[in-house]
Amino acid sequence: MTHNSQLLFRHSDTLAEFAVSKKAYLAAHPHAPFGYVATSTLAVDLVSGSEPLILLLQRAAGDDDDPNLWEPAGGACEDDDPSILHGAARELREETGLEATFFMAQVGEPHLYTLDDGKKVCQFNFLAVPERDRPVTLDPKEHQRYVWATREQVEARKVEEQGIDLEFTREEVWCTVLAGFGWLSENAAPLEMEKGKLTTGNYMM
Repeated sequence: MTHNSQLLFRHSDTLAEFAVSKKAYLAAHPHAPFGYVATSTLAVDLVSGSEPLILLLQRAAGDDDDPNLWEPAGGACEDDDPSILHGAARELREETGLEATFFMAQVGEPHLYTLDDGKKVCQFNFLAVPERDRPVTLDPKEHQRYVWATREQVEARKVEEQGIDLEFTREEVWCTVLAGFGWLSENAAPLEMEKGKLTTGNYMM
């Protein structure tokens, strides 16, 4: 498990409500229809090509719930995570080996779902810039393959040059990834101006 004190990142001012612990967030939302929090982190590459890329992971073939399906990194926010954003950064590191440097925005609609044991969970989805020049390292127990995909490839649900069919774990996951690309498109001008700062985690919006 990742030691949270080693997670160093910055975040947009718009994400201040998630820079608190899960317990504090739930206390501030006493009427929320959920009692547990999960996160999904859409890691973004803004500098390798002419258009943004988002990292997608293929679940392991032996996965009990969603074998061979695709998703961004993510998982449950734990009690000892200093904040919800720390939980998102921890899951990104544990599942991909990547270090989040800057959380840009919340994207898509939060996903509400109920676990088999009846627990009601809300999953929040974030766009994040990872540290540059660090290879993706998967946990083979969870994921078997990864791809940095373009918006066009996600829309088509296919990365033809790698022979990948992007079948997502849930339809709302596909919609969230597209929402991430939508946010990046809407903020293209400031992102272009600040690419250098983004890669070092110094960008604030």
